[in-house]
Amino acid sequence: MNWLLLLNALYFLFGATMYVGTMWVLKWFLYPTWRSLARDNVDMHFGTPTRQATKFFTLVVPVMFISGGVLVWSEWGTVRVIPAVICLLGIIVLTVVGQGIIIPINVRIRGGDFKDDGELRSLLQRWMVLNDIRFYVSTLTWAAMVWLLADRGRLLESFA
Repeated sequence: MNWLLLLNALYFLFGATMYVGTMWVLKWFLYPTWRSLARDNVDMHFGTPTRQATKFFTLVVPVMFISGGVLVWSEWGTVRVIPAVICLLGIIVLTVVGQGIIIPINVRIRGGDFKDDGELRSLLQRWMVLNDIRFYVSTLTWAAMVWLLADRGRLLESFA
């Protein structure tokens, strides 16, 4: 693999790692505390983190689309095209679910567009279920990228 293809793969790995890390932190550390959010504390505990994550991933993800396409192109004709396609499809699914379904809920919660704390909890529950999809897809995407790099570098053979 030449150095440009290596940099491309490492960029995708960086993005996939940030995505999966964010989803794992959400699921295992933040969800339990967010069950008790109320109108008076939702912005501090939900609004700020989701705004920051949106800013970050708005910069990182578009380049991942290009990077994923390069991965598929560079692995075409080899068995490694399978994890490359999983990577590209993964970032597509993550973006469709995030931008198409989750962001409108974020906007609603951050804007206080709910009648009471009960409706807020209902929105957060829907948000968490949708992010569970991203939890599993980001984990699969990350694992596919690691599989691709490990196979490309014959890393498993080095442990034999």
